[in-house]
Amino acid sequence: MTTENRTTGELDRAEAARLLAEVEGRPPVSSTRDAQVFAWFAAVIAVVMGAGTIAIIFSNWAMVAYVVLLFAVIFWQRRSIGASHRGSARTYLWGVAGSGVVVLVVVTGLHVIRTTIGLTPWWYLLGAVLVAVPGLIAAARIARRGAAR
Repeated sequence: MTTENRTTGELDRAEAARLLAEVEGRPPVSSTRDAQVFAWFAAVIAVVMGAGTIAIIFSNWAMVAYVVLLFAVIFWQRRSIGASHRGSARTYLWGVAGSGVVVLVVVTGLHVIRTTIGLTPWWYLLGAVLVAVPGLIAAARIARRGAAR
């Protein structure tokens, strides 16, 4: 494979990325600001998932606030980001999916602990942190890739 274009000669990295985005029908390559916004979005979703998981254990009404807050964050992200760099959507998806799987493990674990030894606030804090970790890792990877541009 050659990096030369028959009409213009050698392609630089930015021009190659622009041409690839054009062929794929995507917006132009994102800015560092877009990557930071997307990373913050992934981090906020992870924290909301962690806090929401614990809140739902205490009250079924917390589900309403949880869903409203998730939609608000999604709306904020869609309005504030222009484009995302290659691979960030996949990284975000793995982070959120990982947090979703950990929600199931944490809820099950907290119910088992509640019936055997009793729960203290530290167990709830540990559960919220464990749920947020996969999304926070994804946010850090998105931010690092965006800064490397």
